[in-house]
Amino acid sequence: MKCLNNRYEIRYAAVGGQGIITAGALLVDIAVEKEKKYALESPTYTATVRGGPTKVDVIVSDRKILFPQAMAIDCFICTFQKPYDLYKEHLKDDAIVVVDSHLVKELGDTANWRLFQVPIIYETKKQLGNVILTSVVTLSMTQKLTKIIDYDNMVEHIKHWAPKDYIDLNMKAIELGQQLV
Repeated sequence: MKCLNNRYEIRYAAVGGQGIITAGALLVDIAVEKEKKYALESPTYTATVRGGPTKVDVIVSDRKILFPQAMAIDCFICTFQKPYDLYKEHLKDDAIVVVDSHLVKELGDTANWRLFQVPIIYETKKQLGNVILTSVVTLSMTQKLTKIIDYDNMVEHIKHWAPKDYIDLNMKAIELGQQLV
């Protein structure tokens, strides 16, 4: 399990409709309900409901969160170029950065980051049949890379969260997230 040493900051960025707000909400729920940590999410939307740049910052801590704004991002996962360009600020020098290799092409200087370039959206659609599962795939990648939540707690939460007829598909989304990184 990841030692928090007070707080850990995660930023998800995408275009509206790619499921990152849900990924952030799931991460907070698991951290609070299953891990007994403090956590909050802070989503940012643009005026465009679908297709506009969107981000959600998640802060997880072993102590009460006194300042709810992300200022030193430990992990950044982004699935589209424009949100990448807009929201890559405040990344720590040793940040974990995951970008969609098909949709984020211009990265700039990444020398100080642990960079993973994976076809998140493409593989989600190809292997699971629907990009709506990107939220669970993203959550699973976050779990594997950061260990901020326990794998078994994530699986248990998703089993209770997902509609009954879609539990198996969500379990496949968890496995895909683990395989991609």
